[in-house]
Amino acid sequence: MAGRASVFSHPEIIRLLAESFVPVADNCGYTQTQQDAKGEFFRLVAEQGHYGGRTKPTATRQGLYACTVEGELLASINTRDADQVLGTLKAGLDRWRQRPASSSPPDIPKAYSPDPRLNWSYPEGGLALKVTVRDLPRESGEADPRHNIDFAWFTRDEARSLIPADPQPGLSCPAPRFFARRIARCHLIDTVRGQSPRWREEDIEKADVTLIVERVTSGHVHLRLEGEVKNEAAPTFDVNPFSERVVDKPRGVDLRLLGYLRFDRQQEAFESFDAVAVGPRWGATTYNARFDDLGPAPIGFAFEVASDDPIDRVPPAAIGSSYFA
Repeated sequence: MAGRASVFSHPEIIRLLAESFVPVADNCGYTQTQQDAKGEFFRLVAEQGHYGGRTKPTATRQGLYACTVEGELLASINTRDADQVLGTLKAGLDRWRQRPASSSPPDIPKAYSPDPRLNWSYPEGGLALKVTVRDLPRESGEADPRHNIDFAWFTRDEARSLIPADPQPGLSCPAPRFFARRIARCHLIDTVRGQSPRWREEDIEKADVTLIVERVTSGHVHLRLEGEVKNEAAPTFDVNPFSERVVDKPRGVDLRLLGYLRFDRQQEAFESFDAVAVGPRWGATTYNARFDDLGPAPIGFAFEVASDDPIDRVPPAAIGSSYFA
């Protein structure tokens, strides 16, 4: 996250992208194998690029691609070096300017049937939370500024089920099981430095979340959220294909949750959902770059209502066929 921030906060990169490109961001982990027109277009472009045809150390097609709407590659690179990205953008723009003018418009499909395996959609009218994860200061006072962002989704019916049918001040009740388990399994994951898989159901040792009604008015229900989550998983012993080392170690989190929620009774929507989860984390996964920082060490997660901007409508990292199960 910090590496990408250093690239896309570069003023010249911002200027070039704003003036001369149509920026698009997507998760190539899905797109490179997606069986629909979107996936086909990405593969058409990517196979002309820096990882085209590669299968080792992995088959990823991650990177930055400059291309035409017809699928012609102009330039590509995979780096977190801002100067290299800037050079790639300039090279792509130069190649674009040198192309002969096309006499016919490109053949672009107006619509296509999406891959049914990836047929998820934003929970309109539901609850979308922005989740920020970062290391917390240690006893020495040292604090790592790196962080990462994810999103948690709940459907309209799921969001409304968090509110008691007859809310009265002092009423305390357990949060619905789906809510506690989804938060624990899919969103309390150490991704501060890199990627980690979501927890398996059998990794969840405790996922207790309680909702307490603090105040009720004609327009709002105010709740306090409290809880505990403890997850532990054995190592997979997978080899990191880039370092060719087994870096996976037993991992876990032991967290306390606290939050304050405000629900608009007229709009039937959460106006605010401010919650944190803090506690120790330990271990490492194949791609989360914790091989030199196994802990235990403090970690923190912050939840807030996501904005309606396109950048906050990104699907959760753990989205998949079982996400809403």
